[in-house]
Amino acid sequence: MSQADLVIKGGKVVSEHGIREQSIAVKDGKIVALGEQESMPSAARTLDAGGHHVFPGIIDPHIHLQTFSNKFDINLRTESKSAAIGGVTTIIPTLLNREDNQLSFLEHFPWCKEAVDKYATIDVAFSAVLGSTAQIREIPEMARLGISSYKFYMAYTQDEASVFGISAMDDGQVLEGLRVIKEVGYPAMMMVHAENMTIIHKLKGEYIAAGRDDLKAWTDARPDIAEEEATRRAIWYAKETGSRLYIVHMTIGRGVQWVREAQAQGVDVIAETCPHYLVLTKYDNDRVGRLGKVNPPLRDLESQEALWEGIRNGAISCVGSDHSTITPLADKVQEDIWTAVPGFPGSGMLLPIMLSEGYHKGRISLEKLAWVLSTNNARVWGLYPEKGTIQVGSDADFAIVDIDRKMTVSPEYMQSFADWGLYDGWEVTGWPTHTIVRGEVVMEHGKIVGREGYGKYIPRYSRPRPEGPRS
Repeated sequence: MSQADLVIKGGKVVSEHGIREQSIAVKDGKIVALGEQESMPSAARTLDAGGHHVFPGIIDPHIHLQTFSNKFDINLRTESKSAAIGGVTTIIPTLLNREDNQLSFLEHFPWCKEAVDKYATIDVAFSAVLGSTAQIREIPEMARLGISSYKFYMAYTQDEASVFGISAMDDGQVLEGLRVIKEVGYPAMMMVHAENMTIIHKLKGEYIAAGRDDLKAWTDARPDIAEEEATRRAIWYAKETGSRLYIVHMTIGRGVQWVREAQAQGVDVIAETCPHYLVLTKYDNDRVGRLGKVNPPLRDLESQEALWEGIRNGAISCVGSDHSTITPLADKVQEDIWTAVPGFPGSGMLLPIMLSEGYHKGRISLEKLAWVLSTNNARVWGLYPEKGTIQVGSDADFAIVDIDRKMTVSPEYMQSFADWGLYDGWEVTGWPTHTIVRGEVVMEHGKIVGREGYGKYIPRYSRPRPEGPRS
């Protein structure tokens, strides 16, 4: 074998099937050999993993870079670095033109791809936030550009629509979208933010009038039933059309059972949750206050445990960050819970929080963690086997992790444009020492060493669906 570009030695390679001490050889951005160190070729660089765990690069399938202070290109520059701090090697932001959310994505796409070519430190695929019937009818052309996931908001009407620059989709548009997506085929899917706004607007008005101003008030104004009703309706539409549905940021415990029942009936539904729903509740006002405002809102311990169980039994098969609200702290917290902006940055915290709060607290194995943060994200999102796995021929994307390293979270370490984070001050156990994208070290011991523009756009064209649960 000719000389490799990189050899990683002495690592414990983590996959969905187990953990095995192996060395890895990389050439031209691909994995070319796995095995004993003695069998590895010579290399331009040898990286001693020192007994640390080597995960397939983390894939964050749910990230927003178009909201509030900066435009997509500026946010991509900072937030791709912040993601790399946490071992993320691929992000999938949802494209949205805030200035004109009816703009054709065929017009918007070239500028977004150019931004990736100029500024991304890690690899980037695209989803699109749809807000019109005209955009629904562009789906087949978007698929030919490699954009194969389309977010529909069964949420955000009245004042909330103006905050985000998003247009909610009515049920007729959701049904039309599902039918078009079915014709496109894998990996095309509808992403649904499911909340019944009729319920929410009424309750919000009542709680504002009553003078409520606490984190729990935000949850009480967006009760379980608002998410439950919209989620069940979306699943029903997926069943009727035979299309592929991806429920983003599921928060409700009962939703896990509905997803399992639908999957057992052959409905093509995939559920995602986010770390904040797994580690915080609506009762954490003293801990996070307005920083914890998010849509859908934080729930209770009963739902939280049901979500963890959903990950363990496979009903929830993807975890993403829902990274957003890349703003200064003052712009986030505003005057009260009602004017505070929902959301928070979190892509770089995906892996550390799941390690610290999941693995170290006995809630999830390292193998399941690799599955739900990388391998199955790759399968679901049309990136497998190029990404999401450590095998010969796949992209050399890795997060080398010291699972026992303790560190206090700070915005300075995370390097987002936002000067704050939801987990600031938390002592978290388990941090990447290196993030490697297609064989290039882009993060080393908390320092970004990769260059802007190294990341590339990853199109997700129509292809055969891979085998595996919930792909």
